[in-house]
Amino acid sequence: MKRKMLNSLLCATITVSMLLTGCGNGNGNGETSTPDNTQAEAPDNTKEESGNEQAAEETQNSDITLIFAQDLGIDETANNITNEILQAYQEKTGVTIQFENQPTDYRTWLTTQFTAKQGPDVYSGILYDMSSDYEAGYLYNFAELYQQESAYDPGKPWKDTLPESISERMYITENDVPGYPSSTSVVRIFYNKTLFDAAGAAIPTTWAEFMDACAKLKEAGTTPFGFPNASKDDLSWLWFNNSICSQLNGDMTSKLDISGNGYAELNEIVKGFDDGTLNFTSDQMKQSYELMKEFSEYWTSDYNGLDQASAIDMFIRGEVAMVQAMSTNLTSIAANVGDSFEYGVMPIPVITDETSEYAMGQSVILGGQPDIIYGANKALESDPAKLAAAIDFVQYMSSPEVQTQYMEAINRIPLATSTELPERLSGFIITEDALRVPYYTGISGELRDFFCRGGQLYLEGSYSTDEFAQYVQESFVTVLDKIKIENDWNAENNYGL
Repeated sequence: MKRKMLNSLLCATITVSMLLTGCGNGNGNGETSTPDNTQAEAPDNTKEESGNEQAAEETQNSDITLIFAQDLGIDETANNITNEILQAYQEKTGVTIQFENQPTDYRTWLTTQFTAKQGPDVYSGILYDMSSDYEAGYLYNFAELYQQESAYDPGKPWKDTLPESISERMYITENDVPGYPSSTSVVRIFYNKTLFDAAGAAIPTTWAEFMDACAKLKEAGTTPFGFPNASKDDLSWLWFNNSICSQLNGDMTSKLDISGNGYAELNEIVKGFDDGTLNFTSDQMKQSYELMKEFSEYWTSDYNGLDQASAIDMFIRGEVAMVQAMSTNLTSIAANVGDSFEYGVMPIPVITDETSEYAMGQSVILGGQPDIIYGANKALESDPAKLAAAIDFVQYMSSPEVQTQYMEAINRIPLATSTELPERLSGFIITEDALRVPYYTGISGELRDFFCRGGQLYLEGSYSTDEFAQYVQESFVTVLDKIKIENDWNAENNYGL
């Protein structure tokens, strides 16, 4: 059976039931099969044993209820496909899944639940949140599970069913893993090829070509980019700045990365900021802000009041030539654009030395990080049968079969290496470098608020580049001072490293 992990952990609790139903060497009536009939009877006995084993397991599992929480918002398609997947799992295993979909204030709800020691048995979240929850003692450690086969994707260790860059990212330390990722939402620039062709603009691959295309589109009377910047939830300001700062700071990762895992973790960022390695008033950082200011000349004039949904609608109506969106937006865009114009997707163009002496020469991914991570409640360690069911459920939800269902329904990009992307998603294949220093999205919600509010003032001219850089520096001081107190990090204890 597929549920090897669940079977092994439940073995002690279902032994009596298995004996009564004929599992093992029995034939179902308490007698042992005779050697003379072994070859002739083996196929039928195997079927009977398998059926009896499954019946025994489902009987045992019928006493198990798992509370499962996930933030799907109000996306009707996502909720429908999730309910279908959960129903199929319940029918396969006999485990009851109590689904808690929290369309608003998901993190607040989770924190409240865990504080009251009533956290869900299984839930999903983004890497930053799951890592924080693990360190708070809420999550079961998946490190040993990563070395074993998944019940639903056998043949290799579970960690090897992930792309190497994703697998590496899941390790907080070499012995601590907060959960298992199933998919990601890759961010791309959607472009209207029909408008590009009419303006004589080529599809860009470098930043210089990107600015040239924007200029040609504007000269042709087309607004080049629908850039939503009404609030931190609109994300484009955060996404672009993360990529551009990273593209101009190719050596920053090696300077900050004490652990050697190739990424700057939060305590490494705090240390680097305190010792001056990370300085937002540096020439590299200021140049990244200047590139964004230049780029803003090609946005709609109301960008500081434009939200993400409205920007996508403008693209669908052909009012702007480009917009930034996720792979999960593809379904809606494709359905609404229809045959009205030809479109494609591209990553943020590469900044080369033609644009900056600090250029790394490689684009940096937006999205593409493990953002649907399933974790199990650490409190389940006191209930082995329920923990086994929770692990089995996580492996099912992250299996290639389920990942493919989400891909087909809502274009969520699967992470399982055994899955293949269809042609419509070929533009979402990740070719960029990973986001190794999450400058503005991996710190805290308060920092995102600061950065977005300051960015609005900078773009509208209230701050010069030097003033904005100083504002960002001071914002980090405010936020990181709080983080140091919360985590008891300081130079004396080497920031917990």
